[in-house]
Amino acid sequence: MWSGLLLVTLIGCAHTLPKPTVRALSEEYELSRRQVRRFHKGISVAESAAGLIGARRLRGGNRTFRYDCSGLVNAAYARAGIDLDGLNTAALFQRAKKENRFHRRKNPRPGDIAFFDNTWDRNGDRRLNDRLTHVAIVEKVDDNGTITLIHNGGKGVKRTYMNLRHKGVNKRDGVLLNSFLRYRRSNDRRRTKYLTGELWRGFASFWRDED
Repeated sequence: MWSGLLLVTLIGCAHTLPKPTVRALSEEYELSRRQVRRFHKGISVAESAAGLIGARRLRGGNRTFRYDCSGLVNAAYARAGIDLDGLNTAALFQRAKKENRFHRRKNPRPGDIAFFDNTWDRNGDRRLNDRLTHVAIVEKVDDNGTITLIHNGGKGVKRTYMNLRHKGVNKRDGVLLNSFLRYRRSNDRRRTKYLTGELWRGFASFWRDED
């Protein structure tokens, strides 16, 4: 089994994470020992991102990264020993496509990067044409398919949630499925989407190169 809100820019701080043991990872993610060995590097990325929740600066690999969504991704990967060259969201997407690391499977793994479109009106033209405006890291996925993400949004580094089986549903029976990732505004166009599942573009598995 594999187990929110807003976007914009933010700030993060770091502390050293102990190296997780196979037993600890197995219990946390409910994986077999074989799966833990296979996905260990991705889980390290996810745990590094979790270690940055609430951070005021984003540091990783003896380097400070810009305080925004892609800065969080770079910092988390750097803390797991993977250098993404400080790339921004669009550049990360292009690299993922070039290296054949991009995918749209609904069962991502811890450490995967999630890409989103139209999370805000970046060019100010009131059209839904703003591609690759946000990025986050998959922490885990639950039995219901709800994906826990860690992102750097309007309120800092926090968890947010997405369920690709129910993309347009915020809550069902009191259970959060998709968080709001875009602010509602009175002048929004009629077809504007707001939820994580609606704005999702795809995933990238950069950690697999290091596995």
